Amino acid sequence: MKKQTIFLLLIISSFGNCFSQNENDNSFKSKFIEVNGLQTHYLDFGGEGIPVILLHSEAWDAYTYKDFGPLLTQNNKVLAITRPGYGKSDKGNYSVQYQGDHLIAFINALKIDKAVIIGNSSVTSELTYLAENYPQRISGVIYLSGLAGAWGVNNSDPYKADEMFSRSSPVANSEKNDREAITKARESYQPKHAKSDSIKIEVPALAFIAQNGRQGHEKGVAILVFVGSKLMEDVRQTFPPSALKTHLDRMASDSLYRLEQINNINDSLAREYFLNLAADTILQREIYDYHMENIYPSTIESQNKFINAFGDYLKLVKLDVPQIVGYEYRDNPELIINYIKKFLDQLH
Repeated sequence: MKKQTIFLLLIISSFGNCFSQNENDNSFKSKFIEVNGLQTHYLDFGGEGIPVILLHSEAWDAYTYKDFGPLLTQNNKVLAITRPGYGKSDKGNYSVQYQGDHLIAFINALKIDKAVIIGNSSVTSELTYLAENYPQRISGVIYLSGLAGAWGVNNSDPYKADEMFSRSSPVANSEKNDREAITKARESYQPKHAKSDSIKIEVPALAFIAQNGRQGHEKGVAILVFVGSKLMEDVRQTFPPSALKTHLDRMASDSLYRLEQINNINDSLAREYFLNLAADTILQREIYDYHMENIYPSTIESQNKFINAFGDYLKLVKLDVPQIVGYEYRDNPELIINYIKKFLDQLH
């Protein structure tokens, strides 16, 4: 997966993908277009104005935006693409560069000059890739998940915690073994600004931050939250009330439920890793200590590089929440919709 600790969003993915594929929904039309030889599925919500393209993350497809897309059509043309290898789109390469280039080819196929790209979780990599490499084709980018994470450091983790968590999560309607392929394809990506402070991104950007001025979960370790580790008690308590919060509380308090969830992991290597981790509090502490000593400071550094790269082009919106979940668009759109509309209106 990408070089971010995609904390809350990996956990949400592990909770299960809840696709709702209603072909008769009057708020959008389900369509296909051939892009570089691949049948590419997308939803067309209509509208006029600067085009907006919504990108889903690993456990989802375009339908995750079925309720959010219509909220933006008053002043914009709105589309949601199902990325190659997910849902109803043909299978392609999972790398960030391939996925980003495919999106540009998708824009070309629809004869769109420039577009605003909105995404969360892992596809924030694609947003940054596009802003750095295709600024002339991107009107703006909106990071629903907030700031960047620790580019690169997760791959050197001797405990492979992030890799195992990535392998445990579902993929949108894809084959059983695609999670490993996704992890391997995306693990080498680093944005240009992560390597050089002189890189500047001159594309208007919007990112949401929590009460602490960050994402709010930088000290969280996704795999430890999932196994109900007591080390993640404080982090888990700051999750907003939701079905996800109920699920995580039960993972922490109900050992039989936790065992059932772990045994449902398709990847055998990840499943065995989780079973061992859930029973080994010493290993939990070692993973936590590694995170705090290595990944946490690298995350803060990466976030600072992200902010520096965009400079005055970046608009940070602080929400009155302890954590930026990234799925506010689906669960609490009222928190973000007016900020997004204002950002889009300023681009006209």
